[in-house]
Amino acid sequence: MVACKIPENTKVGLPVLRVRNVETVLAFYENRLGLQVNREYKDDEDHAPIYELGFKGNVSSSSHEPLLILKHDPISKEPSLHSAGLYHFAILVPDGKSLASTYLALKNSYVHYDGFADHLVSESLYLRDPENNGIEIYRDRPANEWIHDVKGHIMMDTLPLDLNSLLAGMNNDKDQINSAKAFPSGARIGHLHLRVTNIERSIEFYNQKIGLNITLDWSSMGAAFLSAGGYHHHIGMNTWHSLNGEVHTNCEAGLEKFTITIPDESFVNALALRVSSFTNSNQVSENQLLVSDPDGIQFTIRSQ
Repeated sequence: MVACKIPENTKVGLPVLRVRNVETVLAFYENRLGLQVNREYKDDEDHAPIYELGFKGNVSSSSHEPLLILKHDPISKEPSLHSAGLYHFAILVPDGKSLASTYLALKNSYVHYDGFADHLVSESLYLRDPENNGIEIYRDRPANEWIHDVKGHIMMDTLPLDLNSLLAGMNNDKDQINSAKAFPSGARIGHLHLRVTNIERSIEFYNQKIGLNITLDWSSMGAAFLSAGGYHHHIGMNTWHSLNGEVHTNCEAGLEKFTITIPDESFVNALALRVSSFTNSNQVSENQLLVSDPDGIQFTIRSQ
C-alpha cells in the first residue's frame, strides 16, 4: 500500500551529468545530437562550470527549461561498472515521424547506436555519450494502444524494432530523408532508468516512501518500473550489472542528480516531513526537497 500517492501530473527530468572531458562531451551533444548551450555559469557551492543544453529557441519545453545539464569536473572519480547510478536517461519525442527523422539525422552524423527496441508501449533508439552515459530516444505509442494484463498492469517487452516500418513514416520522401533533423519538433525527458544494488529495497523506497505506483514488477529478473498518473514508467531500475555492488558516491562521474516535478506544493511539504525519518534529505526551500535514495542517488523533488 502506497503511503502517500504522488500526484498524477508528476514529471521526471533534468538529469545533471558530472563529466570529466567537457569539450568532448559538449561536441557530442552539440554536433551529433543537435543540442546547444543555452546558458553557462558556475555552481554556487564548488564553482564547477555548468552548461545547460537545450534546443534553439528552447522548443523542447514550454517552461524554457534545459533538457540536460553538464557539470565539468575533470578530477571526478570514474564509477565502478558494478555501482549504482545512471543506466540511461530517456528523451521523449512527440511522434513516430520525429523519431524516424532523429534516427536518420544521428545516423548521418555517424552516431553509433547500441541497439533498437519495441517495448509495446514505445519505440526506442539506444546510444551512449563519450563518457558512457546511456541515452534512450523514444516515442510513445498512444495510450489507448497499450496492452494491459488481467490485473490491469501495463504490459511491456523488449522486441526488435522494425526500422523499415518506422522509416515508412517519412513516406519515402527523399527530400525529407536527406534533410532529416534530430528532434525536429523538440523533445523532453520522459523517464530515468537507474542502476540499483538491491531491487526490492529500491522498489519499496520509490513506491512506499516517494509514492510512485509500480507499473511493472520484473524483480525476479532484476528490474522494475514505476510511474505517476498511469504512465508506463517515470522511473526504471535494474540490478543487471550492479546487484550487491557499490552505492553511488559524491564527486563520481555520471549522474549527479535528477528532478521530480510535482504540481502540488503541499505534497512536497508533506513529503519533507516524512522523508527526514528514513533518508538523508534536505529541504532547500518551501517547495524544493533534495533526497538521496538507498543507493545514494540524489534527486530534487519540487513543485511547479
